[in-house]
Amino acid sequence: MRKVKIICIVLFAILFTVKIAFTQEFKFIAMTDSRGAYNGVNEPVLSAFVQYILKEHTEAKFLLFPGDMVNGSKTDPENTVKQLEHWKNVMAPIYNNSSMVEPRVYVTVGNHEINHRYDEDNFRKQFSYLPQNGPEDEKGLTYSFDYNKAHFVFITCNRWYYGKLNDTTDDRRDWRYIKHLDWLSKDLKEAKEKGSKWIFVLSHEPAFPIGGHLRDCLPNLGGNLTLPLSIIRLWYLSQRDKFWEILKENNVTAYICGHEHLYGRQTVEGIYQIVTGSAGAPIYNFNPTYSEDNDNASGFELSYNDALPYYEVLNYNYGPGKNSQRSNDFVGYRAFNYTVFDVKDDKVVVNVYGAFQKEENNSEMSSDINIIDNFIIE
Repeated sequence: MRKVKIICIVLFAILFTVKIAFTQEFKFIAMTDSRGAYNGVNEPVLSAFVQYILKEHTEAKFLLFPGDMVNGSKTDPENTVKQLEHWKNVMAPIYNNSSMVEPRVYVTVGNHEINHRYDEDNFRKQFSYLPQNGPEDEKGLTYSFDYNKAHFVFITCNRWYYGKLNDTTDDRRDWRYIKHLDWLSKDLKEAKEKGSKWIFVLSHEPAFPIGGHLRDCLPNLGGNLTLPLSIIRLWYLSQRDKFWEILKENNVTAYICGHEHLYGRQTVEGIYQIVTGSAGAPIYNFNPTYSEDNDNASGFELSYNDALPYYEVLNYNYGPGKNSQRSNDFVGYRAFNYTVFDVKDDKVVVNVYGAFQKEENNSEMSSDINIIDNFIIE
């Protein structure tokens, strides 16, 4: 009898351990950049993604969206508010999905949400449900939260400089750098001390540009780059480097961002940068390579020859047979996309879903939604 009791206790302990391990596993979704022509939103693409998520990803616990939900307005902040309200209406099936964990959708601003001195406060009002544990001047824009053994940090890289509070002529956009690096470092260290096994950091702009935004993103080298770098450009670049060093010091699992209207992933000094950059925003081209037509650049994009000084400063792989990216393991697709993270005890399985653009219109889908990439973070 005693032997039977011992066996039962052992079996119960095993089952209990297995149950705990199983409950630690979960899925979440990341996407960015859904701006477009339908009241600031590319509603056809974003709606298609929302419906597909509800049908195919019933186990997802929440969705992360680091910026550029809408086009925004440089002159009328109330128009930006209306666009954000429309975005929330398009996302309503996710917000109302009872199988997800409240608040279901986490966001922060991109550059298109910050074009006016009232935009930050208006954004906070629209998303007042977000955690309020960030720096005093970035509450509701920068914050962190935990789920199971994972830690998530949203940190804004697009702010507004108010200058003299009563002098609107002293105002300006304050974009493309992480302001509160000390807060980020402290938050990540505390997460590790609490036992967080996986750490995901999200902001709008890549640390390593992959396409149409080679001139800005977090390095923020500016247009018409000349060498040696000016003091201002060196400062932005050093802020980017400090940011990445903090991610390395704290063994961050992945940095998730957008801004580039593409999909691309690579590891830089052991840390994944995952650009999941268009849930509707017009698709870009990748950084030009040596083999491409040097005159095939349009708009904000550069030709290969014009890109060379940027590649030199950013230590990219350029020249014959090179990918014109920071890392040799770069994988990317020109597609509307979102990314599903399946967090397990010993690894994170990542599946990227996408739909390719129409040849004649870079804001419309031409294909069904399918897996376009999958990999494992261990």
